Amino acid sequence: MFKTFLKIAARQLWQGRLYAVINVTGLAVGTACMLFAAIYLTDERSFDWFHDNNPNLYRITSTYRERGELIASGGTGQVQGPAFQARMPEITHYARVMGGDIYGDVRHGHNAFKLQLLFVDSSFFKVFTFPLLHGDGRTALQNVNSVVITRRTALKFFNRTDVVGELLHMDADPSAMRIGKPLVVTGIAEDPPANSSVQFDILFPFEFMKVSFDDTSWLNAYLGTFVVLRPNADPGQVVRKFNRIAAALSQTQRKDHPEASVITYGLQGMTDIHLNTQAIPNQNGESGIVNTSRPVYAYIFIGIAGFILLMASINFVNIHIASSMKRAKEVGIRKATGSSKGAIIVQFLGESAILVGIAMVLAIMLVILLMPAFNQLSQKQIALTQLWSPNLMGWLVFIFVTNIACAALYPAWLISRLTPVETLYSKIRLAGRNPAGNVLMVFQFAMAVLLGIASVVFYRQMHFIRSKNLGYNPDQIVKIAIQGVRDVQQVHHRFQNELAGDPAFGAISLAGEFGNRDVVVKGQKLLANVRTVDADYLPMLEMKLTQGRNFSRAFASDKTFGVLVNEAFVKKAGISDPVGKTLMPDDYFGKQSFTILGVVGDFHFNSLKERIGPMIMPMSTHYGGGELWVKIAQNREHYAISKLESTFRKALPGAVFEYTFLHDANASAYATELRWQQIVTIATIVAVIICGLGLFGLSHLAIAQRRRETGIRVVLGATGYDIAIGFSRNFVRIIFTAILIASIAGHYLMHSWLAHFAYHTGLPWWVYAGSGAMALILALLTVFTQALRAAMADPVTVLRSE
Repeated sequence: MFKTFLKIAARQLWQGRLYAVINVTGLAVGTACMLFAAIYLTDERSFDWFHDNNPNLYRITSTYRERGELIASGGTGQVQGPAFQARMPEITHYARVMGGDIYGDVRHGHNAFKLQLLFVDSSFFKVFTFPLLHGDGRTALQNVNSVVITRRTALKFFNRTDVVGELLHMDADPSAMRIGKPLVVTGIAEDPPANSSVQFDILFPFEFMKVSFDDTSWLNAYLGTFVVLRPNADPGQVVRKFNRIAAALSQTQRKDHPEASVITYGLQGMTDIHLNTQAIPNQNGESGIVNTSRPVYAYIFIGIAGFILLMASINFVNIHIASSMKRAKEVGIRKATGSSKGAIIVQFLGESAILVGIAMVLAIMLVILLMPAFNQLSQKQIALTQLWSPNLMGWLVFIFVTNIACAALYPAWLISRLTPVETLYSKIRLAGRNPAGNVLMVFQFAMAVLLGIASVVFYRQMHFIRSKNLGYNPDQIVKIAIQGVRDVQQVHHRFQNELAGDPAFGAISLAGEFGNRDVVVKGQKLLANVRTVDADYLPMLEMKLTQGRNFSRAFASDKTFGVLVNEAFVKKAGISDPVGKTLMPDDYFGKQSFTILGVVGDFHFNSLKERIGPMIMPMSTHYGGGELWVKIAQNREHYAISKLESTFRKALPGAVFEYTFLHDANASAYATELRWQQIVTIATIVAVIICGLGLFGLSHLAIAQRRRETGIRVVLGATGYDIAIGFSRNFVRIIFTAILIASIAGHYLMHSWLAHFAYHTGLPWWVYAGSGAMALILALLTVFTQALRAAMADPVTVLRSE
């Protein structure tokens, strides 16, 4: 019986092969999109579940007040971990972790690599599950110069992994210089999984960091403290003990710093860290944590993929009904001869299930084929073997059942309801003024227009970012990092001497970033960004001075007492005539006053997501710096980079040469937006194609039901154009409704997205009109083509068949 059913189903599908191909193609694409979204969501939720101490593994969090604002942080200072464990039996182990965004040059022989550093307690391997290939995790980090490296790091240096006892060097690290001994490899760890929030190339003992920086303050929050609680411990009770112990031990420090009076502690489960940016925002690189994400991205991805799959299912419904019209008489004869409604539903469901099954197979093939492109777009490292994980198999079953339920059940039920009289006497009215079909079409086109609006707005904002005047010229500027304790002045002079007279190079400047620091001016304290520069910095970047002068080598005092400020600083400080005024930065600059030499026009030293804030620029020739900025000539990039590298190796033998074009550094701030621009653009293209197929199905259905009317009108003298206009009216109303809905939704969503940028483009009317016009043109072309084809049919043949 099953073989007979398959033969009948195969024959019917072959007879309607055009519709079957359209249905299968649409469902396959929609299902592939949904599978990619499921893969993305599954990977996001898999972070940090591999640690054996889950669910008893937690991170200690801090909430403190800074400049009147209450801030949640995933960090603590150095003292909390030891103090809490010593007084709380609920804690079995703790480990402090500092790093995540710290990199350093590590050398073995003549080979040097820039590695991701992590400073951890010796109990690190008791808290976290990072298996050791060689060495003993209990003793590997007990000595101050012991290090544990990963498999990939061992292969980089030695081309093998059994390297316990080998020596490494950090020539410019302050702790290594104070210890005066090489680093000894005491363990080789398996590479951290891609779904780990803790990533590293090399582990250092916490005592190694404390050689240069030993902190006893309770009021700091810059590293991560992770604790393992006993299985029967009450996290709420543990938090209350944290706060009691901290209040007692930090009482003196709180009195000395009354502005830090609000500091409380909490616990965050290890598996909650990756996606919990709502509670603790901007934590990437904080407390040893990297790879943080926002759950909204996964939900948006699921939403877009779900809409595309739903649009494909709508196509399936419309086209399946249209193709079933040719079988209406078959249904009538079967009903007249005694077939039940259930038997007809089963047959149509079976045929639909075959199509859905074929679409699922094609979708899996598409996923396998496009996985490398997906990994590159999403910045994931998902292996094909993860497709067969239990979670993904569950998604496959869910999508398969949902597809059959959404795409096949309604057409099967609708066809089974037909009476013999309706089918045998051609009195079927499934489309035309069908409210359900119209609603589905409105939904389809509204989604396509909405995605089109989003795509245009994304493109306009990215173009705005690329073309906006930043207040300086970033073209052909290369930044070269200088890591560790180096004589940067000597390096600067070496580059100037080596590159002097070479037409491939322009100015060479020394600059450094010192973050935000307190500055006192006119008796008031304000927060300003500090960047050290030299006399060549402003001319090289073509920055404009609005008042005063630049640094000059003719004035020796400029090196020690001179400073430049930006317009935002002048405005924030409320200074009417800033040149010659004095200001006092914090203790880092030796508690000396600076004299303002000039005011620089505001420039974007952060991304366009942030307003331009106050900035001061002391001279780098006195305070040192961290980067060389070099102007290179157009079309000489390859030669220039090669020359820079050879000069760097002469000036800093054993250091890692690393450079970045300023344009690329600026673009990296918008990496997430650029990825979503690509995703939305791809989704828009897919949605437009699926909409075209859906409109084809619905218009074909409407025209098929009015073949007799078309034949009569042709006999009476109607032209193809008249008939096409008549068929188009209903669809035009549908498209206009979709455009209105999409425009309202698009305005709200895009306005909310643009609000994340302090500087952004507008939302002109033509963005909505253009997206809507494209949808209308697509609809009219599809309907006109169908209608003209129907009008050109021989009316005699049409009326005879009717």
